[in-house]
Amino acid sequence: MMQENGKISIWVIIILVAVSAVVLAEGILIFKFWQVAEQEIPKIKETTEQQTARYVFDKFMDARIANQKDQAITYFTENAMEQHLNNEFILVNNFKSFEILKSEKLEEIENYPDVDYSNFTGYRFIVKIYEQNDINDFIEAITVIKVLDRYFINSIDFPG
Repeated sequence: MMQENGKISIWVIIILVAVSAVVLAEGILIFKFWQVAEQEIPKIKETTEQQTARYVFDKFMDARIANQKDQAITYFTENAMEQHLNNEFILVNNFKSFEILKSEKLEEIENYPDVDYSNFTGYRFIVKIYEQNDINDFIEAITVIKVLDRYFINSIDFPG
């Protein structure tokens, strides 16, 4: 590779430039990957959490519509069970269907003032419930929270 007069061959220079370009390109790609990961991974996690909460909400509502009281209760937290036992809402009736009017992520819930909310995940669904007779339709605010690694219905209230 070295010529007799001590000068570096043109091929050595080309290889050094090529290797430098590859190393620089890898560095840029790694930087961009981490930049995208920092922005996108939280969005993906949020979407997954919301879909999981929505799944539990849908299963709960399906049980209510099917008049499966025992199944619907399996989705309750202690707070929701207390509401149910105090007859604060109608668990099952002649429900025909439901429509989600609004959903929102919660930053905290009122029922637990002493809880550390740094890892809290919860959603509130404002839902219109249609009855079979089409006369007594009503609106509820249903709060779904994550307890350990599962979502549960935490409260059912009338919005307002």
